[in-house]
Amino acid sequence: MDTAFLEQVSRAADRHVADFLATHDDDDVQALAHRPAMARLLDLVTVFTETGSSFHLADRPGAAMGPCLDRLEALQGPTGLFDGTNLCSPPDSAFTLNDVCLALRLIRRLAAPGPLLEEVDARLSAIVARSVDAMVAGGVHTPNHRWELCAALAQVNLLQPRADIPPRIAQWLAEGIDQLPDGMYSERSPLYATAVTNPSLLTIADCADRPELVDHVRRNLTAFLPWFNGDGTVESVFSRRQDQWMAFGAAPFLHLYRRLAAQDGRPDFAAAAAWLARFPLHEPAKLLAIARLDPRLAGTGPAAPPPAAGVLSLPRALAPEEAALESCGVYRFRSGASVATVFGGCDPLVPGVGSGLATNPSFLRFGHGAALLSDVRLSRSFFDLGPFRSQRALRQDRSMVLSEEVQANFYQPLPPERVRADGVYALEHEGRFSAAMEFSARPRDIHRLATEIVVQCDAGHVGLDIGFAGTQTAFALELTFRPGGVLDGVERVGDAGTFRLVAGTGSYRVGNEVIEFGPGLPMDPDDPAGYNPGESYRYLGGTNAAGGVKVYITGRTAGSHRFRFRGYTVPG
Repeated sequence: MDTAFLEQVSRAADRHVADFLATHDDDDVQALAHRPAMARLLDLVTVFTETGSSFHLADRPGAAMGPCLDRLEALQGPTGLFDGTNLCSPPDSAFTLNDVCLALRLIRRLAAPGPLLEEVDARLSAIVARSVDAMVAGGVHTPNHRWELCAALAQVNLLQPRADIPPRIAQWLAEGIDQLPDGMYSERSPLYATAVTNPSLLTIADCADRPELVDHVRRNLTAFLPWFNGDGTVESVFSRRQDQWMAFGAAPFLHLYRRLAAQDGRPDFAAAAAWLARFPLHEPAKLLAIARLDPRLAGTGPAAPPPAAGVLSLPRALAPEEAALESCGVYRFRSGASVATVFGGCDPLVPGVGSGLATNPSFLRFGHGAALLSDVRLSRSFFDLGPFRSQRALRQDRSMVLSEEVQANFYQPLPPERVRADGVYALEHEGRFSAAMEFSARPRDIHRLATEIVVQCDAGHVGLDIGFAGTQTAFALELTFRPGGVLDGVERVGDAGTFRLVAGTGSYRVGNEVIEFGPGLPMDPDDPAGYNPGESYRYLGGTNAAGGVKVYITGRTAGSHRFRFRGYTVPG
């Protein structure tokens, strides 16, 4: 047993439970939705039954269990499902029921649970029994929901076996796991890979005797290895879910790498697990519960290789010189303390900006040590169609070619045969907006703007060549830096935190680590020193603007423009 790891998890679980017990009362619990109510109950059961916990068999966590049970029973509807944001949703209920089953499995490992835990067992078992019919018959609405639902059914079948559960799991699994050739799942999301798909596939593998599913987890974890950052985050710009807009913390990957390191004897997974354990643990009480049920988490794995020199704190297994996820259109190049990430895999916006699409317009990230240029974006004043989004990424050694063409139309009068006496025409969406003008029947004057960006990644340098063809208009290259550093060589524009580079080079320094950028371009009264998310956002008063310290370089879409970024460390 890896006693040091278990003690680390147990201490963190105790701190977590102590924090919520400090404010835990009936009013607090009655405000909880079903998922956090059950998550809290699982945490209480875990520390209450953990011999090494300061809460072992203690009165305070024991008394706090009853209100959580009351809340769960109140929220369970007549169908057996839990009501919430998605109403009586089978997959949302599955998240809660998976935790219900974990708690029941912990209790049933005890030789003598005692009256309190016997009551918890009875009430949770009744919750499970009331849910099964709806869970077996229910449907889903995102890819990962299928596997969360199957995981809940697999655990339920361990505790309350039913003949109709295994065929239902088989029916969902027959669709095939939505894994892309390079190991990413179709949602391309580290959030859902860690919160849903990977843990669910492991649960189904363990509880429904489907060991072949572990290989999908193995491939996904292998794919993620080069995409961790020294600050404890993992790259998510290519995601199709909400984490494409986040700096996503990598801690939820810990138990996945730790389990597969032990199961497969892989030093690279062990290195990832050892590095992840240096950061604050994610959901530590639940991690403790899983470790008690899965001895592979609690045991010692293969020895982790030493960390790489000069690449922040990342071990060598997580810091290869080059990495690519072809299916996501994302590429990474490292040199010493510098790392460049190039993204050219946005989804087409045919249905418009919406959930389930990769639409982040940040096409470059460049970091040198603690200095981070988190987002490079390109806005163009072209019919309010929004920023540059490349849907193609062509690799040429250490260069990436990103391209996009946008168009907008002016519409001519309708042909005589389509003219209506009443003046009422079909309501249509023409790409930018909707109107009752029957756009599809009209001749049009087309305006086009093509943009090509070549990103050249050399040792500690990134070159950016931006070329335009078509309509001449204004552009703004937006550089967003993570706060905490000092800018030099730029001039302030309007609001605090916004600057402009009009000549020469600028720099951004964090400690001894510097990112130099430029050159600037002369100011033009028509150039927009700002970011335009496009009409699809602005019409609703929304934005997808990146947060941070912003520097703009503005110009005209005539010919081509060359920019350069360089990372270096100041001695001393």
